[in-house]
Amino acid sequence: MLRNKIFSAINIVGLAVGLATCLLIVLFVLHELSYDRYHTHADRIYRMTTHGRIGGTDINAAGAGAPAASALVRDYTGVEAATRLNTDGSFIVKHGTDSFKEEHVAFVDSNFFTILSIPLATNYSGINPKTMLTEPNTVVLTQTTARKYFGDQNPVGQTLTMGDKGAFRVTGVCEDVPSNTHFHYDFFCSMRSIKQSGKWLNDAMHTYLLLREGYSVDQLRAKSTEMVARYIGPELPQFLGISLAEFLRKGDQLRFQFQPITDIHLHSDYEDELEPNSNVQYIYIFVAIAGFILLLACINFMNLSTAGSAGRAKEVGVRKVMGSERGQLMGQFLAESVLLTFLALLLALVLVAVLLPGFNQLAGKQFGIGAIVSGWMLPGIGLACLLIGLLAGSYPAFVLSAFRPVSVLKGRAVNIGARSGWLRNTLVTVQFVVSITMIVSTILVSRQLNYIQNKKVGFDKEQVLILNDTYTLASKLDAFKAEIAKLSPVVRVTSAGYMPAGSSNSGNNAFQPDNGSVQPETYRNRHYFVDEDYLPTLGIGLAQGRNFSKAFPSDSSAILINEAAARQFGWKNPIGQRLKTAGDGSGEIQRLYTIVGVVRDFHFESMRQRVAPLVLFRGQDNYQMALRVKTDDMPALLKTIEQRWKAQTDMPFTYSFLSERFSLMYASEQRVGQLFGIFAGLAVLIACLGLFGLAAFTTRQRTKEIGVRKVLGASVASIITLLSKDFLKLVLIAIVIASPIAWYAMNRWLQDFAYKIDIEWWVFALAGFLAVGIALLTVSFQSIKAALMNPVRSLRSE
Repeated sequence: MLRNKIFSAINIVGLAVGLATCLLIVLFVLHELSYDRYHTHADRIYRMTTHGRIGGTDINAAGAGAPAASALVRDYTGVEAATRLNTDGSFIVKHGTDSFKEEHVAFVDSNFFTILSIPLATNYSGINPKTMLTEPNTVVLTQTTARKYFGDQNPVGQTLTMGDKGAFRVTGVCEDVPSNTHFHYDFFCSMRSIKQSGKWLNDAMHTYLLLREGYSVDQLRAKSTEMVARYIGPELPQFLGISLAEFLRKGDQLRFQFQPITDIHLHSDYEDELEPNSNVQYIYIFVAIAGFILLLACINFMNLSTAGSAGRAKEVGVRKVMGSERGQLMGQFLAESVLLTFLALLLALVLVAVLLPGFNQLAGKQFGIGAIVSGWMLPGIGLACLLIGLLAGSYPAFVLSAFRPVSVLKGRAVNIGARSGWLRNTLVTVQFVVSITMIVSTILVSRQLNYIQNKKVGFDKEQVLILNDTYTLASKLDAFKAEIAKLSPVVRVTSAGYMPAGSSNSGNNAFQPDNGSVQPETYRNRHYFVDEDYLPTLGIGLAQGRNFSKAFPSDSSAILINEAAARQFGWKNPIGQRLKTAGDGSGEIQRLYTIVGVVRDFHFESMRQRVAPLVLFRGQDNYQMALRVKTDDMPALLKTIEQRWKAQTDMPFTYSFLSERFSLMYASEQRVGQLFGIFAGLAVLIACLGLFGLAAFTTRQRTKEIGVRKVLGASVASIITLLSKDFLKLVLIAIVIASPIAWYAMNRWLQDFAYKIDIEWWVFALAGFLAVGIALLTVSFQSIKAALMNPVRSLRSE
């Protein structure tokens, strides 16, 4: 190691970086794969979901009708138990004089903690697991929330005021929901605290089934058609005015699915998910990246070990003459190689400890170094290092130890080491194939994210301030809105439940064109309630007709639709056309609305989906308020608005910006883009370390040749070209191989977006240019150094 400082340092550092990167990615992947596996009966818990197609629109909903839980337990013997979870927006929670906005509030059945394994706290008295959620207005808190409101006191028996739902009595405390769960709530309120219509087509809730041991979920899936006929069939006439047979005859359909709870986090992207889930594709990507990075590091290690071994041929000859046996020499080479890999592992652990805080922030996780040094991970990575060391040391161990001492000492065996040149060249090419693929991927991911951020979305998202929880103003809302509208920096104000990004009040409804047909087509569309200020405040344009107006009292039965809805209904001129809404199951079958305007399509959902048909009803939803502002002093404006808010209510003042909410929709893609950039940089770094080492080795091997060429008149430029061209050939071959691989991989990734960039040729040209430039810089350092060396010194080197 001391004799070959550069080779040893490159070997150890390169492998350490690869191992550290691999360890971090393995931590992330294992955590993602562990979601919801901690439940005692995780292998028997399934979530019931609803799927189908109505009027050409697909339905993929994460919930099922409110009666599903009790009905399936009653009617299907394979279902041992069932529990439900429902959400009802955010709440302002009061305790004494303190008020907090709480986003993570759920309503659950009394057996929720029996089926899902979230342990109850044992350090509080008075908790009865069997009865703690059987009564209305009772709540179970997580330990962190209990300490937040009650400090060290026992919260059991205390009360909290939950918004407009009144006082709730604390009847239990549970441990904090584990991070590897597909939902995270701080308040678990009794399901009996909220009203339910008892209709399958009205109240959708997250329904979890516990199947009996030995009962296959496929048996339950096979009864989906029977369930639709039994439970949905009787309700359809109340909602759509048609029978199930007529519904199916038109080509519409409904069915139930049963999803393993352990699949939700990575395999589910349905409507009304409790939280944004991850995607199993990203797991595949990260696993591939970890494998590539480790492969690059191992290739470096093997390359430099192979290259350096050729210079030890005389050592082998001398040792054999002195009496060393082949087995001893093999053991020596293998032991040296394994020792270097374990030194790299120690350095890798240090790197992980240093990089872990930054990685946690980037990945949105909370990993500790204990996750690596405990369990099977450290022994596993140790075994991997042993295998890498044995593999890298195998060439000198098996080939050099077989040399005949007489040939070696005459200098002939050194040429035998050159036979490994094809292997080194192949491995260098593989390294740059991986590096170029990752460079191309990084460029394309960055361009797609930039495209999403800057594409015209159909509304003006800049300078729009969102005030949250304006419903807490109650009867003071109109006065507050009028007061805010008078502020000079405020251009326009609207009260709305829905904003084109972030958390909003929204819903779906079934619509039928009023065209005189006995059995009109039914369409399931998204709908929102907006006031007459909504379109001008957000800068949404009209394609036809007019906006809502207070000058038209008849607008209470008027609606606006977007261009996508007009295309869906097949109307070139929708103004004056009428739509019927589905009933709500209470006896009111349908209501009739007249279309007065068509808004231009705008992206109210992620660009992974095309703009969907949308219906806008007139109504003032007081969930939040949007302000179009024009000011150079936003802090001063916010301070003024907060003063006006506090004059009306003692509730917390919270706000956000529409542009920021829009960016958060693509947080996972942004995270992937950042990780791609980092890992691509690491891949190039490792490849360059190997290339630097090989260039140094090649230059040393050709020192005498360089001296002879200089004596015979060769220029510095010709020698640099001579030493660099072989490596550049390998990079050019890598570009040819990597380009189709990168195109295929990124084309697959882009399929997830309905609106995406084109993969253009210049991206591959740029990646190739960067690879060639980086390789040339790496190699030229050694080439220039060798070319400038005094030829006398070169000729004396041997």
